[in-house]
Amino acid sequence: MNTMASLQERRSARVATSSSQQTNPRKAHSKPSKEKRRERSSSRNWVLLFLVFISLIVVLFYSMRSRNGPLQLPTHITPFPGPKISDLSQFRGKHHEELYWGTYRSNLYLGIRARVPKSLLAGLMWISVDSSGMLAVRHTCEASDNMKRYGWLRHDGRSFGYQELLDGSMLLKTTFVKKKFSSSGYGGDWVVRIRVEDISEESSENIKTLLFYVADEAGRSLKLHPNDRQGTRLVSGTMKDAGQWTLHVKGMAKEGIHYVGYSTEHFHNITTLVSHVLQSQARRTGRLQLPDSMQSFSNLAIFQVDGKVPFEVEFVYVSDGGSDTSATEARVEQLSGLSLNNELGERETSFEKQFEQTFCLKEKGFDDRYVEAGMAALSNMLGGIGYFYGRSRIAVPSVSEGESSSQRFWHYWPSALYTAVPSRSMFPRGFLWDEGFHQLLIRRWDKKVSMEIIGNWLDLMNVDGWIPREQILGTESRSKVPEEFVLQHTSNANPPTLFLAIQDYLSTLSEESASKLGEEDRAFLERSFPRLQAWFNWFNTSQVGKLPGSYFWHGRNADTDRELNAKTLSSGLDDYPRSSHPSTDERHLDLRCWMVLATKSMLRISSLLGKDSGEYRRMAEQLANMDLLNKLHYDTVSGRYYDFGNHTEKVKLAWKVWQDPKTGYVRQELVRSVQRHPYLRLVPHFGYVSLFPFIMKLIPADSPVLRNQLDLIVDEKLLWTAYGLRSLATTSSMYMARNTEHDPPYWRGPVWININYLVLGALHRYSQEPGPYKDAASRIYTQLRDNLIRNVVESYNESGYLWEQYDNAANGRGKGAHPFTGWTSLILLVMAEQY
Repeated sequence: MNTMASLQERRSARVATSSSQQTNPRKAHSKPSKEKRRERSSSRNWVLLFLVFISLIVVLFYSMRSRNGPLQLPTHITPFPGPKISDLSQFRGKHHEELYWGTYRSNLYLGIRARVPKSLLAGLMWISVDSSGMLAVRHTCEASDNMKRYGWLRHDGRSFGYQELLDGSMLLKTTFVKKKFSSSGYGGDWVVRIRVEDISEESSENIKTLLFYVADEAGRSLKLHPNDRQGTRLVSGTMKDAGQWTLHVKGMAKEGIHYVGYSTEHFHNITTLVSHVLQSQARRTGRLQLPDSMQSFSNLAIFQVDGKVPFEVEFVYVSDGGSDTSATEARVEQLSGLSLNNELGERETSFEKQFEQTFCLKEKGFDDRYVEAGMAALSNMLGGIGYFYGRSRIAVPSVSEGESSSQRFWHYWPSALYTAVPSRSMFPRGFLWDEGFHQLLIRRWDKKVSMEIIGNWLDLMNVDGWIPREQILGTESRSKVPEEFVLQHTSNANPPTLFLAIQDYLSTLSEESASKLGEEDRAFLERSFPRLQAWFNWFNTSQVGKLPGSYFWHGRNADTDRELNAKTLSSGLDDYPRSSHPSTDERHLDLRCWMVLATKSMLRISSLLGKDSGEYRRMAEQLANMDLLNKLHYDTVSGRYYDFGNHTEKVKLAWKVWQDPKTGYVRQELVRSVQRHPYLRLVPHFGYVSLFPFIMKLIPADSPVLRNQLDLIVDEKLLWTAYGLRSLATTSSMYMARNTEHDPPYWRGPVWININYLVLGALHRYSQEPGPYKDAASRIYTQLRDNLIRNVVESYNESGYLWEQYDNAANGRGKGAHPFTGWTSLILLVMAEQY
């Protein structure tokens, strides 16, 4: 988080720039002569004629358009021509109202909104001291805030959540509860309770400052109630769905609350706005205090609470729904104080009961430390679910990957997305390949929420069957993404992991025909099938290789000399080493295996729905053909599976010294040096990709190839560690190698939980199938599972976080983004042995 001082410097720079651009041109020029006025009059006539000409062309264009039908959009930004899954009746009505409000602002320490494009927003801020001793406003989850720990400890994904946030010695405990009364408006009422403590033994500061705000995205004016000193009302307004609403404060004397109101269209920079107003007040009055003022037509209201620790305050939202005042006051009382204590006790008991019934950790013998870690894993996954609305930016086909979003782009259609996120601090938005893993956990807790999220993703499909792999919807999301990564490229895929979740969902359904399925399951599959079919067909036309049964990820940069090995971002494995020289001759093993999963899923769905499944059956047989798989990817000498491509091992990064012709300065940069010509071959990098035939259970249980894979998995020189399987073998020339001067190794050694989870699933399956390697698979399964659980849970208890990845060497410590409660939360399913 930037300090207030640095924020003020940036503000001053903006003010200076703005002032310089507003120079009055009349002071710089003398009065024009008559001749100049005649010339100007003539110029105006030509401009007028030009505008008339343009207008005629526009009229002609639209008349032709109306005569020949509507103007055709490029297919890249044309929606899939079918009814949306999210419009199914099972996701409307009562279900939609129950999920209307939630902690859906994933990027905030605490943020609440409704699942509508223009919502009432609510959020928490507090004033802290950063590492340099400067005061700072906490609001958005930032790694630079150096929070000792934060995250949800209980969250049911619907109406209840409890989290703790430790900022230095300041401990905040926040609770969110939602409840529907008979007199409530649409979506019901909710309350946020915030308790502030100081855990230091000797505290020099015992006054802490909280700020709580509401903002109307639709621009509707808010009404503040500063003169209602005896009451609890802070602010009121209206919403399209909920009608009249009021925010009350409880647990804190209202006269001690300061406020400010603004009229604004921008909500991604509220932190900066609050910092500026507090700085201004401090300079003017000597106090860090909001000015108790309000602009006309304010749609943002911020309230400041100063309290001596420990203290507690409650903000209660009630939607009147046309009810009388006495009923409203009664609901406020039921959502605060002792009544809220009782409600919280019931919610926590209910959560813990459902948790044990679902995952059976105590039954499996886990102690409280492990059970708490498991509940935190689930709660952070559910508490991170967000609602986003906006338009993706789609690169015009001529724009290359890596160009900034200021280059040419098309806007996707306006879209809503209800989704989990990988990380509230680093990746608080939807990622296609992460989401399939997320739903493996969410489905077991709340099937309908999971189905709706999957449907939301499939609804983002264009007419070609392509889905943008990263969802950067709205200004708030775009502010967190570097410019060069904003544009989405329609030629690039992403692992179709939604088929993991769909296959998992299908496993719960009857083997019989759709007539025996439940009404909601049948409707979901019927509505989803055309979109899944289009997605499947897109992969089989856009990502196929030169040989039958081969595939390769598109989007690698064959021209760069700035990378040791051109990244394959579309694969999800980023810098995992592929062939040294990208080409259309490549064959990528992981993509081929993902297509096996997709084919089997399509075969199952088409069979359930009574549709023609002949095409999927033939393709499933082809992709499951071991002879073809081994011909394309198997090295008989080492017993390993590999990618194939134009490759040489003789590459390295070397410093290149050159003189900048513009400045004359001598510069140096790391560039790739190729010391031997590449040739078409198997790419000898053993790692996660090599395990995909095993992961997808393509290898027969009695095949000697299976024995080879088991031996390779437990080899400590390759992937085996005491903390899980590392992503790349220590024998690889790319092991822990930087890809550029500024790119440390990512998928070149560290332990990742999602792939370890898939490997465990395969080991569990092979340990139960009859065959000569059943016992070996069982032993490896037990050892790997124990290693993963011990390391992830111990790391959580020591650091307070689940991490993006774990060190594959010395101590298995957490690395990268944190909290990373996306697929790392799968550790709960590992503990529960649910694969």
